[in-house]
Amino acid sequence: MQFSTLPILIVVIFGFLWFLNRRIHRLGGINASQRNWLVVLLLILLIWGGYVGYQSSEVFFATEDFLDLLPGYWLPYVPVVVTITLTLLIAPLRFGLRKLVDETPRHWLTGIHCLRVLALGTLIKASMGVFPEKFAWFVGGADLLFGLSAIAVTLLVHRGRLTDGFLLVWHLIGALVIVAPVAGLMHVFMQEALFSKLFAFPMVLAPALVVPTFVMLNLLVTWRLLEKRMQRG
Repeated sequence: MQFSTLPILIVVIFGFLWFLNRRIHRLGGINASQRNWLVVLLLILLIWGGYVGYQSSEVFFATEDFLDLLPGYWLPYVPVVVTITLTLLIAPLRFGLRKLVDETPRHWLTGIHCLRVLALGTLIKASMGVFPEKFAWFVGGADLLFGLSAIAVTLLVHRGRLTDGFLLVWHLIGALVIVAPVAGLMHVFMQEALFSKLFAFPMVLAPALVVPTFVMLNLLVTWRLLEKRMQRG
């Protein structure tokens, strides 16, 4: 198994979200029920990531039987569907997510996306011939560019030079740079000889948990800013 930053990324991302949850509760922005539901959501996502990582490490994901299930079409969407379903069904969770956006400094919510520059690793692996090239360039390359933009956007937001309208569009783009190529070009990626490498441990943690979490953070901010704009209108 090669060294990977993905386990570290998971610790940083979910540690960041846990910190935000505790901070907002401590400041009185959410009550205990809302805090607990946010924790439950984080735990469910981590359990999913642990299950996928275990199955991948046991080589099941590398078998033809698994690849015949066309995992590229559904694996990345599992945490998204679970999160959206719980958000729609559980009011305390929905309120807690709203407050998470409202009570967190804007530059923190953009700064976390600077970590997406680590997608550079997929491009390096593709150049070495150990990772699917088209997937690396169309998905990893777009993710890298968005991570680079996050550095500039975070500095400008911190200085108060960007509007909520700009951030709404920027976060929406952050989701689309992943969703568009994954949804539109998966049939192309699946033809690559090294496509199965995407589901090897620890790489599988990227499409199964890390990337969907970044996308959901983009969509969460987009949803809340759009909701507030509609309320003002």
